[in-house]
Amino acid sequence: MAIKFTNKLKLPKPLFQAIANDPYSGSGYTASMFAKPAQIIELEKRHDYTVDISDMIYPLVGNNTHYILERMGIKNALQEERLFAKVYGESISCQIDHYNSDCVLQDWKLTTRWVIVHGAKHEWIVQMNTQAFTLEANGFPVKKAEIIAIFRDWSKTQAAKNPLYPKRQVAVLPVELWSKEEQVDYLSKRIIYFKNASLQSDECLPECTPEERWDKPTVYAIMKKGRKSSVRNLFSLEHAQEYIDKNKLDVNIHSIQERLGESTRCEYYCNVKDFCHQYKRLKEDA
Repeated sequence: MAIKFTNKLKLPKPLFQAIANDPYSGSGYTASMFAKPAQIIELEKRHDYTVDISDMIYPLVGNNTHYILERMGIKNALQEERLFAKVYGESISCQIDHYNSDCVLQDWKLTTRWVIVHGAKHEWIVQMNTQAFTLEANGFPVKKAEIIAIFRDWSKTQAAKNPLYPKRQVAVLPVELWSKEEQVDYLSKRIIYFKNASLQSDECLPECTPEERWDKPTVYAIMKKGRKSSVRNLFSLEHAQEYIDKNKLDVNIHSIQERLGESTRCEYYCNVKDFCHQYKRLKEDA
């Protein structure tokens, strides 16, 4: 089906056109889809859905990395190259950002500085192992894989004040490379998973896991007057009360604040949640 772009904020027409005319048209089994839930993939295939251009600014800016790569002019390197391979009898494809003569695979990401704390995202690890497998299948050995992370939310003033803050707006993050057997096993299982999902009705699609929904559980924060951050976060009201009692905290200056959990991807980043029976059920049960 098709994406319909809206412009609720009445942003300038050139910006709307730049987003709506994105030339990317990934189809089939691509590296970017292997870590994506089948439920989202199928619902996006089956339904027309709308996306407001104000939610597409980061992807638009992220596309600039492709123009940067074109300017490198490095000899004996693959840049912006789409390659194909076979897994489980199916063709898969991926676009390589940069692969050099030292057999190093690089992928450029415009991302949050928090990756310095949390490390490479699971979907990045899957994506780069898919790329590595495809490169190897085309005769290009891969000895190392890394993310060139450019922080969209970096602040020079914060870097100067906070010793734990990234000192530069860019960092190189190593990515674990799986063995070829692990790569084939993972990709084959995902292809089976996608094929089975394509045969199901909307109501019977495999549900997204808590990890795929980017779930944040409800926590009970113990707060102290005059302090912005919590003293301790606990996952039940009973445990929070026990903590206060055990540590003999003064109830006149300490309190328990409930911070409701949510499925972050569902609420803010899923374009097809209106067609998702799992999302409807979760909202009804909340």
